[in-house]
Amino acid sequence: MAEIDPVLLKLDKLISLSRLKEVAFIVSTDLTLRISKMAEVLKQLRPGAYLLGSGPSTVGIIPLSVDEIVLGRSATILEEPTDAIIDYAAADTLYFVPREVSRAHAKVMRKIVDSDVKYIAADMKSTCGTFVNSTRVDPDSEGVLLSHGDVLSLGPSQISTYVFYVVEDEQS
Repeated sequence: MAEIDPVLLKLDKLISLSRLKEVAFIVSTDLTLRISKMAEVLKQLRPGAYLLGSGPSTVGIIPLSVDEIVLGRSATILEEPTDAIIDYAAADTLYFVPREVSRAHAKVMRKIVDSDVKYIAADMKSTCGTFVNSTRVDPDSEGVLLSHGDVLSLGPSQISTYVFYVVEDEQS
């Protein structure tokens, strides 16, 4: 076996330790405190629909304020560039190679149906699939209607996940 570059060993250790430290931080923080911090932030959101990133590569708040957003990831150095345009990129490249998120993986579309606004999640023929509440979205279908609290996962592991969240208008 060839000698392993010490920088690669160091890098592997740093990747592993950073993930473990993140989990340790989460579990050492009081649940009530974690929930109150999230509630404080979400209370500031304007009426509308959002994707709340909940995975290590998807954390953040994505407003669904346009008719379509595309979720995916940037090309790695080992891949040919593509013309596909993504609106929000998951950092799904552990060890510099993709794990399960395709470059143009899924899209969320805003549709007006009988004067109601609906949101639909569709798979864009991704390699590992798109899932809503652990059920795979048929890549040949028009997608799945999203409801408040649904979990959208880019891939089956549920690492790159989002929660569909709706803030109602107080006048409704």
